[in-house]
Amino acid sequence: MLRFSDARNFGRTLTGLALIAGPLVMLVGGIISPNTDNDNKLKELNSVAAHKSAYIIGSLLFLVSTIILLAASVGIIHLFRGRRVTLGQIAGSLLLVGTATTFAFYAFSVTEYEMVNQTGLNRVELANYLHKANMTASGAPLFILFLLGIVVGLIVLAVALWRSGLVPKWAAAIIVVGGVLAFAGGQNKATNIIDSALILIAFVMLGRAVLSMSDEEWDAPRGRPEEPVAPPVTAPA
Repeated sequence: MLRFSDARNFGRTLTGLALIAGPLVMLVGGIISPNTDNDNKLKELNSVAAHKSAYIIGSLLFLVSTIILLAASVGIIHLFRGRRVTLGQIAGSLLLVGTATTFAFYAFSVTEYEMVNQTGLNRVELANYLHKANMTASGAPLFILFLLGIVVGLIVLAVALWRSGLVPKWAAAIIVVGGVLAFAGGQNKATNIIDSALILIAFVMLGRAVLSMSDEEWDAPRGRPEEPVAPPVTAPA
């Protein structure tokens, strides 16, 4: 249970639950969302129009999962805290940036939804606009931030987990696969569902590890303890 009166318990429990709930909500959203992506943007808009309810519900679930995963990313930074910056903290920071970037995807989804939801709009001209605006240089920063944040972040997290022993090594390995699929899958629905399922399995293992910790273990630095400094040697008088 989340104890609002206990900061350590609240942070640990929230992180554990967020690690499990975030990928789960994303997986459900991916299953509900229709496969609308198409190089022909008129067909894409027509597909959105034919599945408006499922499209907007799936987009909202994706937004909710993004919010939950932001909390999980902050928790990962705390989980791997040490006396020096750790690989796990770098991974959590990358995931925080990448997850924040995905808010833009919800904005794109809402834009397409309203293009077919509002009456009196010229769908052919809107499709022409989408085609010309697709993959433009102005959108490159979002792609780069997603690539660094989600793809690289997941791979770095997998390495940190492999080294820390917090989860079984197979769980760390499938996070690497999830990171690769996040880049290679594109808008393919089947690939995205597989990716979300793999990340869910691995994050459930990590979430369970966090929830099973004591509050003292959660707050303890994970870096190597500093070696004691030997006292200075003085010459005999």
